Amino acid sequence: MTHVLVHPVETARPKSLENRPVRAARARRASVKALSAVIRYDGIVITAGTATVSLDAIVNHEGPLANLSTPGVAFAALALIGALYVIDTAANELIDWINPDRWDGDSTYALAEELGQIRGDIDSGADPEEIQHSLNTSGLLATTGALTRRLAVAFAKQGEEDQAQRLYAATLHLRKADAALGHGQTGDEPADDAREDLQ
Repeated sequence: MTHVLVHPVETARPKSLENRPVRAARARRASVKALSAVIRYDGIVITAGTATVSLDAIVNHEGPLANLSTPGVAFAALALIGALYVIDTAANELIDWINPDRWDGDSTYALAEELGQIRGDIDSGADPEEIQHSLNTSGLLATTGALTRRLAVAFAKQGEEDQAQRLYAATLHLRKADAALGHGQTGDEPADDAREDLQ
């Protein structure tokens, strides 16, 4: 079972996760990593343990599986599958509850929905000059470019150079788009420390 972080536009941040101390974030991240490892490896551990016990039962005719009948073996297999499902489900639920990063970036969903509505407004006859003026003066592209650059730096610090370079290229495209609207300058470059992180 894979834990996927997907939050639709309508999803609201739970009150139970608001105003938690920042100092607890590291402990919660460590717990999330541990629970993710449980989800990733519990099947392997249970399978290996079952295989070991089964081999002992076959070779030495001892242990809890030595006297199982065919229906008993089938029942034991179903019980193991059920145990795996319960463990994975419980771990996923706990991850959702304690993960301090689960809701990071969720505002992008709402932003995308708002931009989609503006696109619909254009199709419905809205004044394109007003929308273009708002796009220009709001600094949306410049802000998106700054966010993309910050992501590139973060990925570079994690050693994920390919992803960092893709984001850096996207940053340059966003800067050019912003300049085309007359708001930014095509020659703008990231700061020196950002460049070093991306190399």
